[in-house]
Amino acid sequence: MQSQFTITEYLNSVKGAISSNTLDVVLSVNPSAVTSSFIPKLQISLQSLDDKDIMKQIENAHFFNNDWISFENLVQRYLIFVRDFNPWSLLESIDLLIGFYESLGIALNNSQFNSMLLTLVTKSTKVLIPLTQLVDEKLMNKNNRTNDYPRLSYLSTLLLKILNNLRNDQELNTQANKYKISVLMYSSISLCNTYVKIGSPMLCNNVFSNINILSLNKNLISRKQLVQYRFVLGRFNMQQSNFYQAYIHFNWCFSNCHYNTSPQMIATICKYLIPCGLVVGQVVDLNYLRQKFGNYEPGLELVRLHEQLIRYYANGDLFHFTEVVEANEDHFIHLGILIGFLQRVRILVIRNLLNKVFKKTGTLKFNTIKVALELSLNLSQAYAKYGQSGRWLYLIGEEQQVTEELIQNILVVLFDGSLVKAKVTASSNIVLSKTDAFPNVRKLYNLKYPTNSKESWLN
Repeated sequence: MQSQFTITEYLNSVKGAISSNTLDVVLSVNPSAVTSSFIPKLQISLQSLDDKDIMKQIENAHFFNNDWISFENLVQRYLIFVRDFNPWSLLESIDLLIGFYESLGIALNNSQFNSMLLTLVTKSTKVLIPLTQLVDEKLMNKNNRTNDYPRLSYLSTLLLKILNNLRNDQELNTQANKYKISVLMYSSISLCNTYVKIGSPMLCNNVFSNINILSLNKNLISRKQLVQYRFVLGRFNMQQSNFYQAYIHFNWCFSNCHYNTSPQMIATICKYLIPCGLVVGQVVDLNYLRQKFGNYEPGLELVRLHEQLIRYYANGDLFHFTEVVEANEDHFIHLGILIGFLQRVRILVIRNLLNKVFKKTGTLKFNTIKVALELSLNLSQAYAKYGQSGRWLYLIGEEQQVTEELIQNILVVLFDGSLVKAKVTASSNIVLSKTDAFPNVRKLYNLKYPTNSKESWLN
């Protein structure tokens, strides 16, 4: 028979934790952790106490001279969780955990003492998010529903409150509050990932706005957290089809990874970085990636996929480039970029084609452009493959042949976008600039799409 751990003994341990700044131990919501081994013993002694009895004993403990009421409520919600916790049923216990987490967010509103709860915030968030997601997904499967995350959605509102309470510190941006900034960044990153999971990625913009307004000193933030934050920022921009801004963030993440960063993390960054790079004219060094991945097969598979894309991209072979994208459609849909990627990258594939023509002939003429486009677009075969199945996404134009109108439309896009410095004369001759006729695309986009001034604190 288990010996009891009385509520009086527990409240005394809370007093000791306040003195030693270890509230994350005595308020741990991770029953599987060694530090929470007191929970079964404490649970026995709490069975005879109702909510009012528990609060009365907490008040008699005089934590912080009874000046921090929300802390007393936090301890009460914790003891209610311990009392009613069912170790055999997560479904019966999850709302108890969420109730405790809600009280934790409220307690953080006390800027005088909330630093004592920072570690508890991080540890509780790490436990609650996956458990809440698990419950929602189990219920989705049981009820035959999709993308239904009621508890995880509610948890995101609590996490937003935590973020706001942490950032309200008037002296936040100081060396003394370095750890609080770390918890703030962790909460922000976790909240953005949660928004993506529940299908509300646009809400991430509120998080970025709340962080940008702080103008944090990035030297107070670990490089690991900066990589994680800029990754979610890059993913948000990419899914809004802001590919250049996304590339800037992903490229920074890739360039600033620690030398012993896991190949899994490198692959996670690269699956976004590589396609964004192609849209802005940048090609990743695949040989370098092979070395980084070593024997990590998912990373090597990523290299093999993009090896084909990059070859057709560089050669200006749009038909075969499109074939590779279509064959890996699920991959690009999962990234959330299939349509935006195709819409923006195709003109650069054609630009590469015209650049090859120019390098071989020293000029551009309508007749040579037509021949090159006929080979690159292969419209008859493209229509046979995609048109008959209604997959119009993968087609260019409405004709099964390269018409003069199509050529003119392509040249207008290239010339007006300054991707090719040239003009068409009244006699339909193409006159190329004598210098830098095919300018560096990244430099061009850097001028065309300036970085967000509100994110200057990241630079």
